[in-house]
Amino acid sequence: MRIRLANSIWSTVNQKHKENSRMDIHETEDEFVPKYPISLVDQVVEFLTKSILDGRYKSGQRLVENELQRKFGISRAPIREAFLVLEKNGLLTNIPRKGRVVRRINEKDIAENFIVRAHLESLAVRLAMPHLGPEEFNRMESALSGMILAAKGNDFKTYYKFHYDFHGVFIHASKNDTLVRILENLRYQTIWFQYSHPSAQERPYDYLIPVHREILDLFMKKEIDQLDHLVKEHIMVSLDGMLRHLASRKDDRQVLETLKESNSVERLLMSPKE
Repeated sequence: MRIRLANSIWSTVNQKHKENSRMDIHETEDEFVPKYPISLVDQVVEFLTKSILDGRYKSGQRLVENELQRKFGISRAPIREAFLVLEKNGLLTNIPRKGRVVRRINEKDIAENFIVRAHLESLAVRLAMPHLGPEEFNRMESALSGMILAAKGNDFKTYYKFHYDFHGVFIHASKNDTLVRILENLRYQTIWFQYSHPSAQERPYDYLIPVHREILDLFMKKEIDQLDHLVKEHIMVSLDGMLRHLASRKDDRQVLETLKESNSVERLLMSPKE
């Protein structure tokens, strides 16, 4: 029932977008200004990451060390190290005889990310449960309040910041550094996917806000099995909505095939355990 409701809301969102203009993505500083004593590598990683998220550097665009060295006024070493970090984070790819380019995102990338996240966030839920108490619940409540205010203002950027914080509470409470590291990377890529399709930034808040309220309530009640199911479902519904949006924007058989495959996986994930 919840999935059908979410799909209906997503359809309304897609139709609404066709009637409205493209949303603006938040601006990034135009110039790189080193700030000491912070690591230059970390600063370059942050600057380039924000520039990629904002669309300043487009998918498929080549990033050249010499050009960035002149532009930033720093040596090539921190830029080279930053490239390695961005490549590891999935934002850049290294093409022989061409160098580093901003990775191109396709529907398969999006589907694989969401499906893996559905499993891993479910695991984080189970690992986090013994470590959650009033302090963590208050932080989740605060993040949810921020999500509600952002939704009322249709502020995608702010909504996603608080959404990131909400999920981050129980992910970090899992106390599993490997899981946290993998999920941080996957969630960062998810933000990039959303920013790469700014027309998909209009969210079905009528579905998302109640779901996160229910997630918090289930955490407080320690209803682990229901929570496991809901977190998976929430992520797969978001995937379904995004793929449907992309399919509505173009006549692409690959998008439709990816959607069909994701629905099959969703049924597998949501099926009761024997």
